Amino acid sequence: MSRKKRMSSANKEELVLRLLRGEDLDQVSRESGVVLHVLQEWRDLYTRGGRENLKAKPGNSAESELERVIKRQALEIEILKKAKALVDGRKL
Repeated sequence: MSRKKRMSSANKEELVLRLLRGEDLDQVSRESGVVLHVLQEWRDLYTRGGRENLKAKPGNSAESELERVIKRQALEIEILKKAKALVDGRKL
């Protein structure tokens, strides 16, 4: 049983840039050994957020982004609660 080889975000970016420069999708796929739909997904991810989006695992990018937003908002809420408590304490 063969295992899928992981590709670095830099290597993914290199392939995506070839596509964005106009190289044929089929040719890039054959030369790299990466199937067409994966190259298309990488290209879409890259155009929406650059190399950072290529670091996410396929299929989880939207979920990871939402999780990051939720965590950041939770932290902001906690900070605001503490700031409010400090301000309220000073007014007394």
